[in-house]
Amino acid sequence: MNITGEQFRFLCDLYSSVAYNCPVFLIQIFGENNNVVCSSKPENISIDQFNKLISIVTDLEIKKDGNSEYIINLEENISTEHFNRIKVELVYNCEFSVFYILSGVSENIIENDVLDKLLLIKKCINERLQYEETINKQYIETTSNIHNVIYSTNVTGTHYYFISKSVENLFGLKIEDIIKNKFSLLRKVVPEYFKGYNKFIKKLKSGERSEYEYQIFEADKKIRRWIRHTGTPVIINGRVERVVGIMSDITEEKTILNKLEKSEEKFRLLIETVSDLIIVLNSFGYVSLINKNGAKSLGYKPEEILGKHFLELIEESNKNNTVDAFQKILSSEEVTEFEATLLDKFENQVVYDFQATPTKDDNVISGMLALGRDVTKRRQDENRMIELNTKLVEANRLISIERDRAKQQLTVLEEINKLKNEFVSRVSHELRTPLASIVGFAETIVSDEDMPKEMVVEFNNIILTEGKRLAKLVNDVLDFSKLESMNFQLNKKDNDLVEILYLIADSFKSYAEEKEVTMNFEIPEAEIIILADRELISKAIKGIVENAIKFNKPGGRVSLIVQDFLNEVEIMINDTGIGIPEKELPKIFEKFNKFDTKTGQTVGAGLGLAYVKQVIDVHKGLLQVKSEVNKGSTFIIRLPKKK
Repeated sequence: MNITGEQFRFLCDLYSSVAYNCPVFLIQIFGENNNVVCSSKPENISIDQFNKLISIVTDLEIKKDGNSEYIINLEENISTEHFNRIKVELVYNCEFSVFYILSGVSENIIENDVLDKLLLIKKCINERLQYEETINKQYIETTSNIHNVIYSTNVTGTHYYFISKSVENLFGLKIEDIIKNKFSLLRKVVPEYFKGYNKFIKKLKSGERSEYEYQIFEADKKIRRWIRHTGTPVIINGRVERVVGIMSDITEEKTILNKLEKSEEKFRLLIETVSDLIIVLNSFGYVSLINKNGAKSLGYKPEEILGKHFLELIEESNKNNTVDAFQKILSSEEVTEFEATLLDKFENQVVYDFQATPTKDDNVISGMLALGRDVTKRRQDENRMIELNTKLVEANRLISIERDRAKQQLTVLEEINKLKNEFVSRVSHELRTPLASIVGFAETIVSDEDMPKEMVVEFNNIILTEGKRLAKLVNDVLDFSKLESMNFQLNKKDNDLVEILYLIADSFKSYAEEKEVTMNFEIPEAEIIILADRELISKAIKGIVENAIKFNKPGGRVSLIVQDFLNEVEIMINDTGIGIPEKELPKIFEKFNKFDTKTGQTVGAGLGLAYVKQVIDVHKGLLQVKSEVNKGSTFIIRLPKKK
């Protein structure tokens, strides 16, 4: 056992207080390098004499031969007028250090009261050491009953000053064997951990507290045990003298951790394999986990979504419904289903059908786990079907109305029959071509199971294009029929024409780029208010702009110029397209009139410009056209402004 530095300084001060002219002081020699700590040097001895004296004492063999007292005859260069001999008395000898009392002996007799004080001090030291011995026994008893190994060793870990008895159970080695054989513990370390163990020792040597986890062999060299080894350097006078620390058995901890990691890996693989959106929110609604495929479906990487609030991903008009759904989830023990519209990275709306349940820690709600399936396409198909059914009902009703009117007058009936037959003939012709393509390509896909994927994609695109063409034709027919209905009511309101035209311009940018046509818009910034049905006016102007782009040439140009007059506004749409033959201009706004100066074949059902003319007329406006073949056309629309 060792006396602390504080205790040693106390004893030194105590001796110095009774030394008087007689050199009496305490010295401690400790460590492998015989480091020396002692009380203050007496005033009646020089530094050289003091250092020489310490050197002589350090060389004594008191620790080895067991003698408790030496009388040293001093050399001339050490002795003084006060003394010529030094008595060296062994006070305490332990494994770590040796304590001596040095007192001068001269011809003069030391006063009795000084001697009494010295004896009293020696008695105090012995009593203190006996107390320390008792504490040491209690310490050993305590550490022996702790499963962790407590140790004190030199800097390199090759010599143990103290090691608790638990080491015998943990390493299977006797304490005396460990002390005798400095490499006994090191041989237990599995070789693959030597490199890390050396780094651990280097940190301790540098005075840095360190910790290292490694495996050791059991007796049969097959079973391995995990050890967590911590060390704290003991620094004296700026130098690392020894290391104290703890070695703990963490085999069970590692086993549990390994099982947990494997379980987490299986869970992670499950999450990453699922194509649906899996998302975990914390108690504040922030995303704490999202699977890779789910994030990808929204155009993100998982790390880009982590930490975001779930409502940041929700489309604005859908946020209130989502909050209501959250409240229902958190108040229910069962799985709750709700639908939410999310915005992807590119601001596109994606509809998800979610099934969610609250998560709990210690029976307290800590968040929410939700599984979402993308149902955007399904919802679009459902809405489209509803829309088509509505139009079909309207179409049937219109046919029924026309049939009833035809019964009233034979002349009207004949005219209607004529128009109907002409309409059916032309529409049938327009329907036949896309339907034939749709049926033909669909049958080809169904009949050929080995068809390359690229060809299947190409055929599907053709089917989609032709389907859209059919839908547009049906829409045009229905819209025109609705406009001609006697019961049709305009929804006239105050509208800013400038705003309408800017929206139209934006809607045709991508189509113009696709057709390689340059678009130019000269629209005033100040608002121009007209009293009009916004939907009809927009569609009429769009019809003219669409034709200007569609029947243009690559590299062609389309211009839309607006002039604001006192009582009316003029919209001029110019193009550099194929133009219209002069003989066709008087009939251009008639129903079912169509032509193609380039191919000689008719295109469309012939309702587009007739519809535009009808819309402008019901708004008390004027529609004119000027055109030259292969040079282009100019359509002029004049509409009254609101007074």
